[in-house]
Amino acid sequence: MRFSNAASLALDPLPAAAIHSWLTGLLALALLLGLRTRAAALTGIFMTLWEPPVGESTAMLLCHLSALAALMLGGPGAYSADARSFGRRTITLPGKS
Repeated sequence: MRFSNAASLALDPLPAAAIHSWLTGLLALALLLGLRTRAAALTGIFMTLWEPPVGESTAMLLCHLSALAALMLGGPGAYSADARSFGRRTITLPGKS
């Protein structure tokens, strides 16, 4: 999921603003590496809402937003810089009595 979100951010037609292009590139790199994934996904959502990609339909825009939201809520995954830095999170369920 991180790879597809990074590719969609990096390959979408962007407006001519240079700062927007640089920020989008940095966000794509952060998502690709899994570095501060939740913050990067949330920033990607805000950037997409602030200035949508050029010539994109509403359905594709909602698809991008839902994929970024799923990544933000789900977290970076086991093979990411976040997991390496902070440790893997596990959920332990209580045993049957």
